[in-house]
Amino acid sequence: MSILTSITKHRYLLIALAILLLALGLRLRGLDTTGLWGDQAFTLNTAMRWVNGGDMPLAANKSSVGFVNPPMIEYLYAAALAVWPDILSVSALTLLGGMMAIAVTGFVTGRIFGRRAGLWTMMAFAVAPWAVVWSQLIWNQTMVPPFAALALGGLLLYLAERPRAVYLVGAFAAAAVMTQVHPGTAVQLGTIGLALLLFHRRVRWTHVAAGAAVFAALYLPYLAYQIGTGWADFRAMGDLAGEDPTLSAAAVLLSLDLIHAQGLHRSVAGVVRFDALISALFIISLALVGWRWWRGPGGVPSGAPPVCGGAAGNGWPAERVALTVLLLWFLIPLLFYLRSSVYLQNYYLIGQWPTHFMILGIGLDTAQRAVGRLAAQATTGQARRAWPVIGLVIPTLFLLSVAYQVFFTLSHQNIRAVEVSPHMQVRQARAMINTSRDLLSQADGWRLVGIGQGHQVESSNLALLEEFVDPERVLLTDGDLALPRPSPYAYYLDTRPGSAAANTLVTSANLLPGVAIQMNNEVWPFYTWAEDDGGVPVAPLAAWEMGLELTGFERGELNPGEEMPLALNWHIRQRPPDTLYHFGVYLLDQHDTVLAQHDGPGFDSIQWQAGDGFITYHQLPIPADLPAGIYRLAVALYTWPDLARAELTGGGNTAWLEEIPYP
Repeated sequence: MSILTSITKHRYLLIALAILLLALGLRLRGLDTTGLWGDQAFTLNTAMRWVNGGDMPLAANKSSVGFVNPPMIEYLYAAALAVWPDILSVSALTLLGGMMAIAVTGFVTGRIFGRRAGLWTMMAFAVAPWAVVWSQLIWNQTMVPPFAALALGGLLLYLAERPRAVYLVGAFAAAAVMTQVHPGTAVQLGTIGLALLLFHRRVRWTHVAAGAAVFAALYLPYLAYQIGTGWADFRAMGDLAGEDPTLSAAAVLLSLDLIHAQGLHRSVAGVVRFDALISALFIISLALVGWRWWRGPGGVPSGAPPVCGGAAGNGWPAERVALTVLLLWFLIPLLFYLRSSVYLQNYYLIGQWPTHFMILGIGLDTAQRAVGRLAAQATTGQARRAWPVIGLVIPTLFLLSVAYQVFFTLSHQNIRAVEVSPHMQVRQARAMINTSRDLLSQADGWRLVGIGQGHQVESSNLALLEEFVDPERVLLTDGDLALPRPSPYAYYLDTRPGSAAANTLVTSANLLPGVAIQMNNEVWPFYTWAEDDGGVPVAPLAAWEMGLELTGFERGELNPGEEMPLALNWHIRQRPPDTLYHFGVYLLDQHDTVLAQHDGPGFDSIQWQAGDGFITYHQLPIPADLPAGIYRLAVALYTWPDLARAELTGGGNTAWLEEIPYP
């Protein structure tokens, strides 16, 4: 107990270091088992494109509510990838960001509220399950915690300790990064403004102007992007703001989830009970923080900053100023999201961090101070002996919850390492990239086709292959829609066993022995396929003016009430203009009435290269009441999204394949 009640500087540094080492160990373990899906693939690929010599990105991926995110996440990822062009470098960046958040939060809390409060805060932050996950997962919002800690920490030090320009300008810069990596945290800009207005006598407006200038400068690339797009995303934000919100307490529950564990995995024993324990400790701590705020000067620890001056904060003590800002940072997002027009997830509240952990740390410290005063005021020996024992209750419960959260994180990481998940993990993505690089390095002139989900690079789950392997030698396709046939030969990575493209590979390509990626309970094989048809037929079935030729087709049986499969073989005579093309196949009767059709992007026209070929796959839904007759099969191409039909070289815009008699 003596270590927790009287902490010398030497002990403080040793305990803080031990907590940071614990945090580091939890975050290093299983770092490469976190998931990757479309968002991460897009942002990583965009950052790597810049590292590879492409244009500086002015925007990032599209947000879940419809507008395009600012580009700051791309700059952060690119900085890591420039040092080490490996996905794991971005995981390391996220980890370092999580560690920085803990260190900054502990430092600021200890500086203003005392060393013991700082250590309790660091401990709560170090082991919180969601804090560990956010320090490992590659995702835009997982970079919020370090910059939220810097923004809040700078604001607290500026208003409660000393109005140094570096504190406030740093807070504005961190807020600019925080709001770009997750725009949902923009509500904290209102918190910063309100705090500066409340304690305006403490504020030097030249410092505010300097901070605002830095904030604006960090947003210049995004503003350039918006100007170039006619402010489309700002209109989308306006439309979102105009939607009718609903009143719900979900924000409060999701805020508590940020210190819980069951939102990650419910199968670990004891998760519900211990989540209830940490919730109870948090609510008690919040009440104690409110009491400490109300008590005013009596809560000022020895060695804390002095009163904020008669001209600042109405003469409030520094601690009360700091607690006011802290409580505003916690409460304003809750009030904002009590009425929301979007379905909330807990990361919408991540901008509240690190206040959850500061409240826990300050609350525990306040409880110990109160017990210490009561023990000092006791008039009997029995009471003086009893109060220290009583004072151990809350810290012991907290340390019990810490031990459980460590246990939970270790269990969750073990589960994550072996569970079957629809998402690729960092380790699997690295194996896929490294194997692909090795294959291409051994075969000049060969290209790699990745068969995955999503027909465009921007939406493909294999987007990482493009920039992390070789953008000039990688093609991506959706296995249900198309199969590229690069000339004269190519490697194929099949991540969609059972898809139409995969079935074609099984029957026509050569399995590459001893080379595969283990993905959960699946094996992703590699194939080779060399051109063996002697070139393109002299007379294609149909040719379009923009440079595409239809060289053949295969279809299944025409059976009413079933889908008729159709595979079309194409040859690219010349690369078309930078226009997106979609494919349409149609079954028509003798009166040219469309009875069945299938439309889709096929193989993304942005990836077409002269001399290559590809196959597109279509499923025509045949009506169950199809009458007897003669039917015609037709194909057309049209631009997307304006739906303008592409013209055939001989005139017209529809290619007729064959007549099909039924029955």
